[in-house]
Amino acid sequence: MILTTSRKPSRKTRRLARVLAAFMNWEYITRGKLSLEDLYSMLKKNENLAIIEEIKGNPAILKIVNSQGRLILQMKFTVGEIKRIKMDNSPVAFYGKPPFDPLLLEALPSSKPAAKLVSKLDFKKEVYVRKKDDLVVLEFKYNNELITRLKVYESRVYI
Repeated sequence: MILTTSRKPSRKTRRLARVLAAFMNWEYITRGKLSLEDLYSMLKKNENLAIIEEIKGNPAILKIVNSQGRLILQMKFTVGEIKRIKMDNSPVAFYGKPPFDPLLLEALPSSKPAAKLVSKLDFKKEVYVRKKDDLVVLEFKYNNELITRLKVYESRVYI
């Protein structure tokens, strides 16, 4: 998957995009003057494009779009502190029940068969999903150190 931002992202949006791309093992591309058509042409077959958009200078929307330009997933969120640390390319495991399929983000879901695999292996990259009132909180942890926390207040799957 390729991750990019809106055309003129703020510093916080660029930082989140780089950290999220490194965490999820995605390729980060600086958008610049690239159009969406240019980005779609860079995708391989069956590869998706993730775009982080902002509201009032803050990262606020994550869209996952397939190579034909169809919207697959949209999440509206607020973001907390973002830590930048060196990470390896180990797989990502989700713990809890997110309102979307973690396979859309190229991560291991918390289904029963995957849970057996997750329990046997020691994953360095973990995403903990908690529900708090009407929010879904995603905590991204690397070696049990909190990297960032996204408070998702709306998510839609378009499949």
